[in-house]
Amino acid sequence: MEDSKIYIIKISSYRESSNLYDAIAKDYGKITFIHKGIKSNTKKSQLELFTSYKVDWSGKGDIKFLRNYEIDSKNFLDKDFYIIGLYFNELIYYLARNDYQIETLYDHYYIHINNLKKEENLLVNLNNFEIGLLRLIGNYIIFDIDVHDNEVEENQKYTYDPEYGPRLNSQSQQIYSGETLLALSGKIPYSEIRLKESRVLMKRLIDYYIRPKKIMTREILKYTNFKY
Repeated sequence: MEDSKIYIIKISSYRESSNLYDAIAKDYGKITFIHKGIKSNTKKSQLELFTSYKVDWSGKGDIKFLRNYEIDSKNFLDKDFYIIGLYFNELIYYLARNDYQIETLYDHYYIHINNLKKEENLLVNLNNFEIGLLRLIGNYIIFDIDVHDNEVEENQKYTYDPEYGPRLNSQSQQIYSGETLLALSGKIPYSEIRLKESRVLMKRLIDYYIRPKKIMTREILKYTNFKY
């Protein structure tokens, strides 16, 4: 029997009476659980998104058997933030593998899902979540050193190669200021222009690593007041 804290990131029906939960478990990473008979159980509730649970499970296969659980902490998100939370969940579901242990994935999620309650610096929090997740799953993400090992300069223009990093180039259609790259690296503060340009770059990076899949929550975000 194993035990851990978890967050559910996706809930799927399994036959008539059970659920499958894709979850992130503290000190483990991404795990899939089966919750047998929960739909016909009148004494217990089904697990929910954005709530931290303490759980016990068993099983050696790809799908673990959820045994016991209790709420650790409940996270209340309003409508717009709820959709961003769904975006976080979708990224983890597509990018993290069940057979790849990421001990700090739970902590990374916990920090950024709770930061959604703070309305200030929402886009910065979004950048930090995406960058941290890409690094946790093993990608080389760097913004302050270019492909020739030179420091990125604020007054230069760069393209961004997802495999190697910034490349000095002022001719390409997809160029980013050195200021934006340094803001993404945490070396200088964001300005409104840097933040806007950083979101363009981060969307392209996410698309690169998630291809050929499409992020469904982006379509929902188009109909909100959130400037994603």
